[in-house]
Amino acid sequence: MSASDPSLPNGAKKPNRPGAERGPGINAIQINAAREMHAMSIRGRNPRNANTTSGSSILTRTTIPVEASHTSTFATPSAPDTTINKSPKKKNDIPHHVCNNNPNNPNCPHCGTVIIPSPRATLPLKDSPSITVADTWKVTTQKRPILNSQELDDWEANKLQKLPLPEMIFGNNFVRIDNVKNGWYIEFNALDALRQVNLEDTGLRVAHSKVWMQSKQKQQQQQQQQQEKTSSSESSSANPLEIAHPYDWTYTTLYRGTTPTDAKLPKFEEDIGAELPIDKLSRPDKILFFDDMILFEDELADNGISVLNVKIRVMHERLLLLSRFFLRVDDVLVRVIDTRVYVDFTDNIVIREFKKHECHYNELLAKHQRSNKKTLHDPKAALRDSNWVVEHTPLIERKAEIIHF
Repeated sequence: MSASDPSLPNGAKKPNRPGAERGPGINAIQINAAREMHAMSIRGRNPRNANTTSGSSILTRTTIPVEASHTSTFATPSAPDTTINKSPKKKNDIPHHVCNNNPNNPNCPHCGTVIIPSPRATLPLKDSPSITVADTWKVTTQKRPILNSQELDDWEANKLQKLPLPEMIFGNNFVRIDNVKNGWYIEFNALDALRQVNLEDTGLRVAHSKVWMQSKQKQQQQQQQQQEKTSSSESSSANPLEIAHPYDWTYTTLYRGTTPTDAKLPKFEEDIGAELPIDKLSRPDKILFFDDMILFEDELADNGISVLNVKIRVMHERLLLLSRFFLRVDDVLVRVIDTRVYVDFTDNIVIREFKKHECHYNELLAKHQRSNKKTLHDPKAALRDSNWVVEHTPLIERKAEIIHF
């Protein structure tokens, strides 16, 4: 029996625990509360897993045991019984088999969507998720940084000899859709897109080109007059105002994807009546795979923007890919070129739709100002949004093609 301590009230005894004689410690209930707060923060970072028991969904949580006299737990109310007798699914309603091909991009434990970008850091920086649906259609994407100096030199010397390159090229990025049963594919990449840029002068000029040309002409006349006064025999035969290397400096490309050249494989056949099934694409289907990437971009010497972007989303029964070229030359022109690829996994058909929208910059700006009089603090903001532009720009060309497998 331990003697009572006179410093304790009413002659209470010292608690028989190690280190009690060193001074007052932390109350056990505070320790337990801190542990539970830490556990709650850890659980909050992870998706919640629904454990189904007898038709009721119960969210489980971990409790940390402490001394019985100081136990403090947070009661979690159980979810009500939501048992629903569902009729057996029809054969056509059964989702297609889905296989994730890259363990570096795992599926979300809550919704099953492939996690992009990869949560696992790798060097060199590279992300290449892949998914296979219905054991037939394989979707692969790859993201890497912009081309380095050595890769740019190779492109200029060997791959795109006559085309001055854009400011930013993501030459190792691509989106590819494969039919693994017959070898057909369609791929979107920067190199093949830039190969379709016109290598001739299109006649398009920036807004201040006239002022710049007049200034250069005056400067040239002054130089010629000075040479005549000095009787200089040296004169340049070349006209400095002539275009030395003509090309489409807006990098407009009519690229609709790269397909195999093998004559034995299916080819796209033009079908003007082919339409994308908007009703199916509007359904709130679960997205199994989604990716979005830029292939190349150029700011046109601060006179606008030229960018090629590709995005894709894969559901259980279908997929949709959008390749969009967006061009804005300030005070001159706005142009959007869309290529959509739709694949139906059940019917095994591929529809490719090509649309070209174009409008004068000032006409589109005036349309925006008339419809949004209250947002004139930044009247040109809408013209930087390709989605708004394509909705308000006239359609000047459309093509539709289809493949039946």
